[in-house]
Amino acid sequence: MSREEKLAISEDAPGTGARAPSFLALLRVHERLNELFAEHQEALLEQDIARARERLLAYERALLAHMRSEEDILLPVYTRAGAIPGGPIELFLGEHRKMREFLGRFHAALAELDAHPADLRRRIIRLLDEQTMFKHLVEHHDLREQNILYPALDRVTTEAERRELLRRCLEGHQP
Repeated sequence: MSREEKLAISEDAPGTGARAPSFLALLRVHERLNELFAEHQEALLEQDIARARERLLAYERALLAHMRSEEDILLPVYTRAGAIPGGPIELFLGEHRKMREFLGRFHAALAELDAHPADLRRRIIRLLDEQTMFKHLVEHHDLREQNILYPALDRVTTEAERRELLRRCLEGHQP
């Protein structure tokens, strides 16, 4: 998330006519994550394994920071909303666990590409196929956050609380 985006969230002031902050602002983090993952996949297509690894590490750092924010800051507040069909905390945590497992497999696959460069294009195709499953998981997870988690958090928090929680969530996200 860029410095400008962080400032836009933190500078919405009461009484200025600016709209109140919303957890939906975190969708910008999702957009940045998607861009980082696309850069990783572009490097794979170019058969630039070193760059693919570097971009995957950048993506992983940003994704893990985002998940930590959700797990440590947002999900405890989300419990105030009570039981919401399609949005139990265990589901969000389970999806986070699956994403971490996928990332481990991706790192192993990249190591294999380095260790066994024969048949590189076919191995890259297999990795991209597995990453398609990952992207489906991420897409469904993001939609669940957009349609359930973030609106529920907006309902159960005050404007001042939202502003503070968003600030804390965005602290770990560098441009």
